[in-house]
Amino acid sequence: MLPIKVTHSGVLIIRLQADLDIGSRAATSWAIDGLLAAHRSSPVVLELSGAVLSPAAVSTVVRAIRVCRDAGTAAAVVASGAEARRALGLAAGAHTPDVHATVPLAVAALSPTLGAAA
Repeated sequence: MLPIKVTHSGVLIIRLQADLDIGSRAATSWAIDGLLAAHRSSPVVLELSGAVLSPAAVSTVVRAIRVCRDAGTAAAVVASGAEARRALGLAAGAHTPDVHATVPLAVAALSPTLGAAA
């Protein structure tokens, strides 16, 4: 089970390990899918712990952002290191995720979508 938090304003925060290995990627993606289905329409923040992202973590985040985008759900990513933020932008290609340095910044960026999610 992934650690989650739902803010008082309804933003779902999912914490992921930045050093996620390839063996855990499918199970983590499946768990994220379940959380997104359970919290349908809630804006999502994917919080990465650690500065160095593994390729499996990058892939998982990019996939989750794509799933959110396809469902019309606003999403943002928190990555503490500049290198991690850069890696996410490069991996996502044309659909660069909204990446922030802290959870409060990511939640604030999603604030305009909260009325639309209700």
